[in-house]
Amino acid sequence: TNFSGTVDLISYDDFDLQCLKKDSALKRGSDLSKVFGDSNFVLATSDQDSTWKIGDTVQIGDETLTIAGLLKNDPFSENGLTNGKLTLITSDETFVRLTGEEGYSLVLIQTTGDVTDENVQAIQNSVDQTYSFRDKRDERTTGTYMAFVFCVYAFLAIIALVTVMNIVNSISMSVSARMKQYGAMRAVGMDERQMTKMIACEAFTYAVLGCVVGCAIGLPLSKSLYDFLIAGHFPSAVWQFPIISLGVILLFVSIAAIAAVYAPAKRIRNMSITATINEL
Repeated sequence: TNFSGTVDLISYDDFDLQCLKKDSALKRGSDLSKVFGDSNFVLATSDQDSTWKIGDTVQIGDETLTIAGLLKNDPFSENGLTNGKLTLITSDETFVRLTGEEGYSLVLIQTTGDVTDENVQAIQNSVDQTYSFRDKRDERTTGTYMAFVFCVYAFLAIIALVTVMNIVNSISMSVSARMKQYGAMRAVGMDERQMTKMIACEAFTYAVLGCVVGCAIGLPLSKSLYDFLIAGHFPSAVWQFPIISLGVILLFVSIAAIAAVYAPAKRIRNMSITATINEL
């Protein structure tokens, strides 16, 4: 796909480009390595309404540039949205080749947590008035993000503990309630391995049904909460399908189901057939 129109061209040095990857500012599928040095590859800012994508080309004069990666938002706007404007980020070498301008430079300064207003003012005073200075400390959200993550994962840890206890207790009570039936099955020739398979099938039925219902309810709820709590305050934030989180949850539930089978199966194996029949 070709893109035509007015674009903003921004030059990043190697350190600034590497910071984009370090700060997880790039969308999945971006190839930052193509942008370094004198090349025909660039990065582009984007948001949820952007029409351009990785692999699209932009014609600047006689040069054809290919978008090798997309930023998750537009760091050059007040709200992180592109508002339909395409901004390209190039390496220093590519910028000089395209524009012939060698006096341009974008300098990013990361301060420590104890920096004062006087320190920032001193930096600003050292900059000539012909240059643009922007203080973005008010946009820092690390503390709020960490507090939010801590609360969310603490809540998830409690839910996980309740899930394990519920699966284990449900299987244990189910086995205890049907101890006579299990005894009768053993009396007619069912071996311990077959009994364990029956208990395992029951446990994984609970687990699978729970995962299906949980995903059907949880995913829409997750998107709604994300839109309300995060996207409502940060317009550039976009909810993504939690593939990794779902994988971890499914693995955790599977391990819990396996653990739930162990104790009841061991109890049946250790009881004699007559004792099992006479149980309750």
